[in-house]
Amino acid sequence: MPHFNLILGLTACYFLVILGLVLYARIKSTKSLLPGLNEFFLAGKDLPPLVLTFTYIGSLFSTFTVLGLSGLVYANGIGGVLFILLADAIGIAILFWVGKKMHRFAEGKRIFSPLEIISHNYQSRHLGLFMACIFVVFIMPYISLQLVGVGAFINSYTNGHITYTSGVGSMMLVVLLYLFLGGMRAVAYTDFVQIFASFIGLAAGLWLLFVHFDLSFLSIIKQVNAVSPEHLSLPGPNGYYEWPFFITVSLITVGVFIQPHLMTRALMAKNDSQINFMVVGTIIGMLVAASLVFFIGMTALLTFGPDLKANFLMGHIFKELGSLGALGFLISAIMLMGALGAAMSTADSLLISIGQISTRDIARPFFNITPNRQVILSKLIMALVLIAAFFTGLNPPKFMTDLAIYSAAGSALMIPTLISFHWKRRSSLAAFTSIACSLLALIVAAGYKFQTGNDIAGMHVGTFPLLTSFVLYYGICFFKKV
Repeated sequence: MPHFNLILGLTACYFLVILGLVLYARIKSTKSLLPGLNEFFLAGKDLPPLVLTFTYIGSLFSTFTVLGLSGLVYANGIGGVLFILLADAIGIAILFWVGKKMHRFAEGKRIFSPLEIISHNYQSRHLGLFMACIFVVFIMPYISLQLVGVGAFINSYTNGHITYTSGVGSMMLVVLLYLFLGGMRAVAYTDFVQIFASFIGLAAGLWLLFVHFDLSFLSIIKQVNAVSPEHLSLPGPNGYYEWPFFITVSLITVGVFIQPHLMTRALMAKNDSQINFMVVGTIIGMLVAASLVFFIGMTALLTFGPDLKANFLMGHIFKELGSLGALGFLISAIMLMGALGAAMSTADSLLISIGQISTRDIARPFFNITPNRQVILSKLIMALVLIAAFFTGLNPPKFMTDLAIYSAAGSALMIPTLISFHWKRRSSLAAFTSIACSLLALIVAAGYKFQTGNDIAGMHVGTFPLLTSFVLYYGICFFKKV
């Protein structure tokens, strides 16, 4: 318990140090404590390439990489990382292709949100408003889940000595400071630090486990192949990743890449070269992360056996590392700081995205709001959403997790509209129709899944709605031009 208080204290300190450095640099360069519109939403579009790349990776991987992905591999085998690698490959292609086009379009213009580009190119404010409302609905549960997940982990790890209220409450104070003073620049530099902490912690933790249990990469593969070969192939030990489901869940997961908090990173780039740097960096990051969590999951399978609950796997890993002397404690502390830092910066990033959407895409097109008031309104909305998320976390409803899981599926329905924003045949009618009809199809498919517990034809329930979206969008676009 005292050790964990120390880790929490160190995490808060490094957040505050980063915030202090950002504020010092801002005051020195602009003579202002508070960020303006461009600084608040886009970090002034002058981040170093490495920091920009790490904030993209941090927003993409988040806490799940440290606390959840190894458990998924432990329970379901190699499919737990392969589907993410496939989804990431497609998502990175979207970043390279669409992100560059959006950046070029926004260059020299006062554009702060990807949805502003959609509204402009489709010549429809109402389309931007429609998509903004959908994104807000799908993003909000993620914020509550960040708080709920960290609160549950803190409570479990400290055997109830630190409650959800005190642990998450203190975390919220840091988040609010970042929201009001730091803006996107503070989030970006926090992502930079926490990605280093997460990756170094995972790598060092894996190395120490290898030394302690006398393992190696090759011996793990051989032993797992002897004990549970199902972990090294699809559909996995529990039959979860049957090929139709594996392929479709990979495609659906691509929807995460078009969510505003990630697409905004393309607008933050100085030039195309920085987006190229982001693409290469993300490819390297996903390969490193996938390798680390795969071998941690397999190490846990061999050393702890197959009967642990996957959701609590990293808790066992942290305790095991903490029992291996001062070095083990230091490594587990770095991993925990990375995980807690990821949760806080992800919450900040999502909240800034909601503030951006609410002011730039929902309110500003229909009301005359000055830039300073847009920042103030964004901060107020973000604070209210964070408070609501905190109280939701006190007694989280069962459907919240389900809604968050379907967030990627709902976002994926807007892929045709987004990737075709610069296409000559684009149509606002096609965009409205494809999104509305496929969203209705997703609601029906999800209802069927909840009632029967079965997927449709063994595929993810978002598959047919996604196909509906593509068919309607491009069908209407071609029909209108005939």
